[in-house]
Amino acid sequence: MTAIGRRYNASFQQTMLRIKDPKVSVPFYERHFGMKLVHRYDFPQWKFSLYFLERPRDAAAAALPSPGTKASEAYLWSMTGTTLELTHNHGSEEDDSFSVWSGNCGSDLPAESPLFRAGVVRGFGHIAFNVEDVYAMSAALEAAGVAFQKRPDEGRMKGLAFCLDPDGYWIELVKREEGLFPEPQNLSQTMMRVKDADRTIHFYRDILGMDLVRAMHIPGDFTNYFFANLTPAQREAMADPESAEARAAVKTLWQPVLELTHNHGTEKDDAFHVHTGNSEPLGFGHIGFLKPAGRGEGLLIAG
Repeated sequence: MTAIGRRYNASFQQTMLRIKDPKVSVPFYERHFGMKLVHRYDFPQWKFSLYFLERPRDAAAAALPSPGTKASEAYLWSMTGTTLELTHNHGSEEDDSFSVWSGNCGSDLPAESPLFRAGVVRGFGHIAFNVEDVYAMSAALEAAGVAFQKRPDEGRMKGLAFCLDPDGYWIELVKREEGLFPEPQNLSQTMMRVKDADRTIHFYRDILGMDLVRAMHIPGDFTNYFFANLTPAQREAMADPESAEARAAVKTLWQPVLELTHNHGTEKDDAFHVHTGNSEPLGFGHIGFLKPAGRGEGLLIAG
């Protein structure tokens, strides 16, 4: 039976993050990661605005319509790429006490961890960009004043880094093959923690129609499952998700993947529930899937 998402050609189109100040966050992503503001909505009656940013191919960037126009709205809801949807609740930029939850502090960590936080379980983890040289990119970002959660040679996992956006969301920097793309970086993943691996695989693969492109197992600890919306040609060329070749194959994709992290044993804990970010503490809001017009209308949301 064809998955519902594949039947309607739905594809991963957005990751929503709440932000404090768009005058800071939008230029941050444009300046450091080559993203473009492709559309914005302002709802003064409800006191919030939405900013949609895409990392387009450089050759396509010049043809993007001006954001906030009918043309840019049409582009947003017909695009094949993936955006960050930055949500600004008016007035937060003037509130010194306002902050968002990055998703990486929680009571599921050991009490001695600096990231331990009582009363909440970790959920959303990070977004990521692939780059040719993680060390050079990290040095350039740090020289520009960008803060880091982990530099490339810190911690157990060498060669990858996590910088912080203006609101404290984690941005992973991942090495890709040199010469693969002319663009310096590409938006490559959204990471979320999940409770039950089997139910998660069923939902994203068998209902939403995504392709499982890699499974990375750390025995006795956790497994990362990577999902993407592939074209038929990409699907044919992709390695077996359990194979050693899958790691490199995933990094050949321009479009981002969902990285879903399952900490082993949580599926057996009836009291365990990841925090969605949509109740206190607020931060990440949802991911979204877009289907082409013609077979019903609307945006399919999976949070």
